[in-house]
Amino acid sequence: MSLLRILTEMALRGIPDINKVFIKYGKVNKFEDNVGFKADNEWMLDTEGVNLLAVMCHEDVDATRTTSNHLIEVIEVLGIEAVRRALLDELRVVISFDGSYVNYRHLAILCDTMTYRGHLMAITRHGINRNDTGPLMRCSFEETVDILLDAAVYAESDYLRGVTENIMLGRLAPIVVDYESDSMGVKMVDSPTRSADCNSESGHNFAI
Repeated sequence: MSLLRILTEMALRGIPDINKVFIKYGKVNKFEDNVGFKADNEWMLDTEGVNLLAVMCHEDVDATRTTSNHLIEVIEVLGIEAVRRALLDELRVVISFDGSYVNYRHLAILCDTMTYRGHLMAITRHGINRNDTGPLMRCSFEETVDILLDAAVYAESDYLRGVTENIMLGRLAPIVVDYESDSMGVKMVDSPTRSADCNSESGHNFAI
């Protein structure tokens, strides 16, 4: 039995965890000094299975052009900025698969939200709703009744600093140039320090 297991599991050649390799002919953008960027066709290798670190370390592989759609492995091998780019590329491929168009900035904001804390954050109640935001912002996503009940029981306050909260109350969101707020002024720009009681002095709080 042990011999059979060794024969079926031992890797004689190749890279571990790479089960199959498929050859495809695809378009790439290349840069030439006299011409600039131009579209060209070349052969590529698609793999079934992932082992990004081992593939990038292979002497015959161009590590600068090696990509993976396994986001967990990307963040472990290359870091948070690389996984943000990989996530953005995957979203653009999925959205534009049937010819649909979504502006790049919308997808970039989503990717920034998922990665700005230094790790991948799920866009669910277990991820984005665990941020330090007000109850109105949290209830606009999921678990509306539960969040509002908890906010009422524990007397939470919402300082109306986001877009969602202000839209709920018919107020102007703090995103325009002439918005008057104590949180941004000449003194604060010159000396960027935050006072402990700036929330209470801003005048834009809303208690539940």
